[in-house]
Amino acid sequence: MKALFFLIFLIFSLSIKAAETITWYAYDQPPAYIFNGPYKGSGFVNLSQKLLIKALPQYKHNEVQASVGRLLHDLKLKKNVCVFGLGENSERANYVTYSEPALMNRNVHLLIDKKKATQLSLTEPVNLEDLFTEHNLSTNIIDGRFYGDAIDKVLAQYPNNVLYRSTSSEQALYQMLERKRFDFLLTYPSSAIFAIKSEVISDNYQLLKIANIPLFIKAGIGCSKTKWGDKVIIDINQALRKVKTMPSYFDALSSWMEGYHDNEEFYQYFKKELLDKFDKSISSK
Repeated sequence: MKALFFLIFLIFSLSIKAAETITWYAYDQPPAYIFNGPYKGSGFVNLSQKLLIKALPQYKHNEVQASVGRLLHDLKLKKNVCVFGLGENSERANYVTYSEPALMNRNVHLLIDKKKATQLSLTEPVNLEDLFTEHNLSTNIIDGRFYGDAIDKVLAQYPNNVLYRSTSSEQALYQMLERKRFDFLLTYPSSAIFAIKSEVISDNYQLLKIANIPLFIKAGIGCSKTKWGDKVIIDINQALRKVKTMPSYFDALSSWMEGYHDNEEFYQYFKKELLDKFDKSISSK
């Protein structure tokens, strides 16, 4: 009888654990996330996240498209949600718990009309502050999005030159840029190249590096800062340790940018920041 009771209890306990769900929030930002069109589900974060989810069979997984504002709002409300590749800053650290680095990307660039860049004699790397002080240019950013400490600091100093848009899709900003609603866009190279190739915008634009920021960036997975989130992050870190060493993981991260001029530097950054540092931290324990 005791054995039967124990078996029932064990099955019940396992069923409760298996029923736990991670809700993954993301906003439409091709080719990181691709939610629509012929390439649906083949973004580099889509592919990376699939590998991670496969290594987390103890959870059910629910993927939801949301605006940056909504996903941050729900994290603040301590809902059971996570975001793959969420940028980290001091404000978010109050309500988000982070995993080890899971994502890397080429840093934000300036996307601007070629003729305008020529008229203003812009050359790399561009000083972002000069665009506001010397040329009085305007930009539009996604409300709530983190562009990095250095860029965010400059944007905060020139509120009259910065427009904000709450959206679950970055494509809307490209369309507004094409209609000349503002002068330049801050975006990742992969995103801009995808927008041009998919004819969201014309090819009359050029990407310029921005001064005083690193060439590459990394980000972890952010979950709500709760007991649930702390536990999930532990499980996510264990899964990441398995999948990051798989060749398919780097292939996923580097997809959509094959043949780009800095691919070797991109791989070396991945090896140093996502693999080597992890190996050293494990060996020191």
